[in-house]
Amino acid sequence: MNLERGAFVVSIDTELAWGLAHRRDGAEAVEEVHHFDREREVVAAILEVFERYDISATWAIVGHLFLDHCARGDDGRPHPEVLRPDYDWLDGDWFDVDPCSSLTEAPFYYGRDLVETIAACSVDQEIASHAFSHALIGDPGCSAEVFASELDACRTAAKDFDVELRSFVYPRNSIGHRSALAAAGFTNYRGLRPPTFAGSSGLGRRVSQLVDRVRPLRGSAVWPEQVDDGLWNLPQTYMFAPATTRARVPVGLWCRKPIARLAQARRERSLFHLWFHPYNVTAAPERAVAALDRICAAAARARDKGTLDVLTMAQLADRLSAPA
Repeated sequence: MNLERGAFVVSIDTELAWGLAHRRDGAEAVEEVHHFDREREVVAAILEVFERYDISATWAIVGHLFLDHCARGDDGRPHPEVLRPDYDWLDGDWFDVDPCSSLTEAPFYYGRDLVETIAACSVDQEIASHAFSHALIGDPGCSAEVFASELDACRTAAKDFDVELRSFVYPRNSIGHRSALAAAGFTNYRGLRPPTFAGSSGLGRRVSQLVDRVRPLRGSAVWPEQVDDGLWNLPQTYMFAPATTRARVPVGLWCRKPIARLAQARRERSLFHLWFHPYNVTAAPERAVAALDRICAAAARARDKGTLDVLTMAQLADRLSAPA
């Protein structure tokens, strides 16, 4: 679907230890690799960039991070009100990782202070959902009923912040049960990037892909799509990870590609949806924040010229749903 102008959306998967708590290979969260202890400082630095350039982003936050404490239920289990997925690769209860303690004692599993920091930003930020416990929704072991239960828990946790959750980011981009998402009142989700140059094959496709790396072509542009029950799929287009995937490339050189994708969105009136986790920044905060600053500066210049809209996921979905 063509847009009136190009659109720039930033979504940030905010999960702390919940993002690594359940691994198919049985590995546990590795704190010293992902630097959970740095995430609060990094989130503050990211918000400073957004304030500098008047950027409203979408923070997809694991629901358990809205809490500052929790305890076991009468049956001895954490959060007995939340239905459990039944993954064939998981031994034990899905919530066995929950420390059932407090923000002070287990700051990597609770994040009420983090949510408060984001909500207090002088430039409005969207607080969105990343499921309650980072469940893999598209896995066969997660039923629609389990997903609905996770969403109920998210809405309950968000009430203290007077937040209406409208945008959803699937944990590990494992997409499923979109009807349950719509039934819970969500308007949009972040989808997968569609194949590029889908109409080409063989040598022509390879040549197009090579050219596209230098100057993005229309064949790699991405647009939103309305799917089940009126939901808007707002596909991801670029993962921002200069500290973990391009560590040896100078910041100015690395930024050329995302800034070129911004220019593509302007030319084609398409979507540039940049996404990342705070741990993509914690690996090398100074370098990553500098890169984010350059990208946001370029987006702000285009916005101020009237050639690009800078929107949250919910804002883009609202604009797409508005009567013509």
